[in-house]
Amino acid sequence: MNSLADFATWEHGIDKVAVQRVLKGTLPHTALEPEELRYAARHSKESARSVAKLLGVTEKTVMSWREAEG
Repeated sequence: MNSLADFATWEHGIDKVAVQRVLKGTLPHTALEPEELRYAARHSKESARSVAKLLGVTEKTVMSWREAEG
C-alpha cells in the first residue's frame, strides 16, 4: 500500500515538482526559491555547467552548493 509520502510534492519547504520541471526544462515552471535552487543543484546528476544554465546561476555557484552538501 502506498503512503501519502509516496505522492508528496513538498518536502521541508521544497516544491519537488517545480524543481523537476526546471531541471527537465519542462514548461510551465515558476521561479524557484533560494533553498529550491540549492536542492536542485545538489540533487541533479547533470554537469554543473548544465545545471547552472537551467537555474540561472554560475557554474561556480552550483559547485559550491554541491560541495557544501558533502
